This record gives sequence, structure tokens and C-alpha cells, in this order.
Amino acid sequence: MSTTVTFAGNLAEAPELLYTRENKPFVSCRVLVNRRAQNDEGGWVNDEPTAHNVKIFGTAATHVHDSCGSGDPIFVHGLERTESWPDKETGEKRTKDVVVVDNRFGEVGVSLKYVSARIERATRPAQAS
Repeated sequence: MSTTVTFAGNLAEAPELLYTRENKPFVSCRVLVNRRAQNDEGGWVNDEPTAHNVKIFGTAATHVHDSCGSGDPIFVHGLERTESWPDKETGEKRTKDVVVVDNRFGEVGVSLKYVSARIERATRPAQAS
């Protein structure tokens, strides 16, 4: 079962371009969501950030890798899933929640709340005839 999530935050590090077993590109990154709240004196304080593990597949993966860097503000709309694998040393089951964005479902983009950006349309590869 998957849950749809949407959030905006900042990239914790530069997006890492990786490849699946089928040699298809994907990006793995962490997005930190900071919450601000007013204290009793009326001042603003930062709450502890929430870290989201994000995997982006398809054409969006290369666009994010080529366009975004550490600290950049982005928004993510995707499916939250739990990945599991056996630990290499102990064989124990390990799990991690990951938000998945792919060409079938989800979106990722630059958050324009505090920055401006210039849109550059990506070129499509030539189709074989």
C-alpha cells in the first residue's frame, strides 16, 4: 500500500544520479522540511527538520540532477513506500521509507517561494523511424 505525499523543502545534498539494473537513470536524494513556529515571546524559531528520502525516476531524474544542487528548494509529490532489504553483515531485515516520483505518478520541481528560476525546455531525443 502506498500513501500520496506532497511537501516542499531543501535538498540536503546534491542529487546523486544512479542507474537501475536495466540501466535506467534515477536520482536518490534527501529533502529536509523545516517547520517554523512562533514562541511565547512572539519570535520565530526553527523546529527540528524532517528528512525525506526521495527517489526520482524517468526524465525528471536527469533534469533534477542537471538542474539542482545542495540546499536548493524543491517540492515533491509522490508515493511513499517502504523499501526492505537484508543487512549484508547480519542478514537482518532493514527497512526505509522512500518517496517515489516516476513518469507514471508524481511530480518534482523547484519551489519558487524564495528563489527565481529561468525555465529551459528540455529537448527530446529523435525518434527512430
